[in-house]
Amino acid sequence: MWLIALAALAASEPGNAMPSWLAGGWTTESADGSWVEEWWTPPKAGLMIGAGRSGKAGKLDWWEHTRIELADGKLRFCALPKGQAGACFPATRVAASEIVFENPAHDFPNRIAYRREGKALFAEVSGKDGANVQRWRFRLVD
Repeated sequence: MWLIALAALAASEPGNAMPSWLAGGWTTESADGSWVEEWWTPPKAGLMIGAGRSGKAGKLDWWEHTRIELADGKLRFCALPKGQAGACFPATRVAASEIVFENPAHDFPNRIAYRREGKALFAEVSGKDGANVQRWRFRLVD
């Protein structure tokens, strides 16, 4: 009985389950011609590899290499944006279709969140105390 309680506790702690629901290609476009894309590999060996890019019309404005990895039994999101210094964000919430990563020491963002609803992916980044929130609604690329 107490093994069941331990298993339930471990399953509820952040950082235990890779977000396999994030795998695939995701895109969003605005009426003004701006676009954002994210691509994630399925989890394997404790790692998901991602990439993102954004622009307007045919011009690239921004890109980043990303990964979600299991390190020391906990998930973390690491990003290397447009050639800048990399930063990692430990998972603070892991649910069946939502994951939140936070790093209060990072300049911006401090919080990165993903939530999946059917074929839609909602992404949000914000600064300290929820300031400068940016949100995207992506659709799954078929």
